[in-house]
Amino acid sequence: MRLLVVLLLTAWSLAAPAQAETAAPPTGCGFQSLGTLPLTGATTAGTALDGDRLYSVTSSASGPAILGIRNAADASLVAERPLPLALGSWAVTVAPDHSVYVGSYNATAGAMGRLFRYDPATDEVRELGIAVPGETFVWTVAASPDGTAVYGGTSPNGRLFRYDTATGRIDDLGSPVPGEQYIRDLAIAGDGTIYAGVGAQSMKVAVLRPDGTLVKVIDPPITGSGYAYDLDVVGRHLLVRFGTTTGTNPMGVYDLAAGTWRDVVDDIDSLTVGGGRHGHQVYLVQSDELVAYDLRTRKITKLGFTDLGGGAARTLGWNGRTLVGTSSTGRLWHYDRHSRRGKLFASTLTGQPVSIRSMAVGPDGRVYAGGFFTGGLAAYDPATGQSQFWANVGQSEAIVTHKGKLYLGVYPGARIYEFDGTEPRKLLELAGQEQDRPFAMVSAGDWLAFGTVPKAGSVGGALGLLDPATGRTVIRRNLILGQSIIALAYRDGVLYGTTSAFGATGVPQGDAAHAFAYDIATDSLRWTSTPVAGDLALGSITFDGDGRLWGLSPDALFELDPATGQALRTVKHQTYPWSTATQVWLDTNIEPGRDGRLYGKVQGKAYRIDRGTMALTLIARPISILLKGPDEHMYLSRFENFSTYRLCG
Repeated sequence: MRLLVVLLLTAWSLAAPAQAETAAPPTGCGFQSLGTLPLTGATTAGTALDGDRLYSVTSSASGPAILGIRNAADASLVAERPLPLALGSWAVTVAPDHSVYVGSYNATAGAMGRLFRYDPATDEVRELGIAVPGETFVWTVAASPDGTAVYGGTSPNGRLFRYDTATGRIDDLGSPVPGEQYIRDLAIAGDGTIYAGVGAQSMKVAVLRPDGTLVKVIDPPITGSGYAYDLDVVGRHLLVRFGTTTGTNPMGVYDLAAGTWRDVVDDIDSLTVGGGRHGHQVYLVQSDELVAYDLRTRKITKLGFTDLGGGAARTLGWNGRTLVGTSSTGRLWHYDRHSRRGKLFASTLTGQPVSIRSMAVGPDGRVYAGGFFTGGLAAYDPATGQSQFWANVGQSEAIVTHKGKLYLGVYPGARIYEFDGTEPRKLLELAGQEQDRPFAMVSAGDWLAFGTVPKAGSVGGALGLLDPATGRTVIRRNLILGQSIIALAYRDGVLYGTTSAFGATGVPQGDAAHAFAYDIATDSLRWTSTPVAGDLALGSITFDGDGRLWGLSPDALFELDPATGQALRTVKHQTYPWSTATQVWLDTNIEPGRDGRLYGKVQGKAYRIDRGTMALTLIARPISILLKGPDEHMYLSRFENFSTYRLCG
């Protein structure tokens, strides 16, 4: 049996598509694995600089993530070391003794967010343990100036932890701002004072003593929701870049001596805000250009250097007169402050597989797959077994064919792109309306219809209609008050949809998710219903070949009356922990089979469904996505793996 691997990247400029070896198309019946797509990429969210050494973690779909060690002078690769049980990292720091600490993420049961130490003297990685039991993501790590401790911040419960470098003990110091889900970044002053940026709602900064005792909480200088995203202590100033639900990224400058905010700088995009300090100048990225901000005069000077490698840029520090920086695409760049010239280096990191995020049938009869986190797009031809890859395509939350063309719904900012096989063309973006994830997309007559989940810290998704031929749009936010639209089906002028009670906060809006019918011509709701009491997300929805409307939630299969929304039949297929859920968007897929049955994926398992008895029969596990292919066989994915379930009879 063979495997199909799908990977990703972030920017939209495309390299020439690559062809994989042609494998014989599958034959026979039942479950079969397929070959690998030529999709690889280096996604490096977490990076740190130590003198002439650059440390970056490359994420991987099913692990392990890889710690890459490069020469900062020329980007040449020194070594790559695996991080067991880690899928990736945003959190890399260097301690005073030159040890490198990495905080990882992994939501797989038993894996969780872990802490690692790399010793450059021995060239060895040691896994130090789970940072905080129950926390799946370590977002940030920072070493104390005296080298006695490494601190970290987590999600989904916003915990602060302390690692004692002498004893190896990890202590959970609690949630400095109760109710916040994230500690997004940490900065530590010379006296050991800890500054913790939280979110996804208040954007506050907690100030703590080295033992974790809360001193005070600093309110942000701006209104709204989001994260205190990037922090750094620069002299007598605390710099905080805020990631807001409206898509803006202002940087606040806080006077530590006076205890007041002294400036707010608009739209700073770099992932670090103090790593490029030189004297009174702080080097930042604004509008995709390197700029210098003067802490004394509060003025911005544009530097003219824009070739920062795509993705998110990170200024790291100085090597002589050269500023060293990276991008989240794995590339290294230099800027010489004397010559005022920059240079971008090619990535020398080994590309790793990443998870398949979405799948759909394209207008050319191929199966298209979009990648998670840094994107990428792959196509697989069931007729020939040939595959094709486009790097640098953003994270597609949904893919759909509409009027003979392929459309991608891309995160962040709920961007809609038309893709002709050479270069994507952006048609629409809803970042200004606080929308982020277009999970639901369907062809609806002349309209391309989509449903969204809002930005972090927000509630209230949107139903969108776009006519690509004319550019006309209709956007209806809060069609179901506070809830996100996660699935759509279309028939005879009417959109049928389901919602999640979760937006991008951990608090459900209402006690049940809704189904609805929206009349496109009259721009009105025909009906809404709550067909499964207590279910906070209803998942996928589809029509079968007889015109019957079906839905599959994480714990229920249900049939709806298309005229009224009434639940005609409902069966609970398994249990789901709704009482403790903090975020449920799309965990299901349901498709009509050519054999008269339904096929569904839910809670990591794929099932054959008898429409008469509503009985579910397990056919494969573990599975993440299920799709009916152009040949009417089912196609399945799990992390980077791709397979088919062939229907015979």
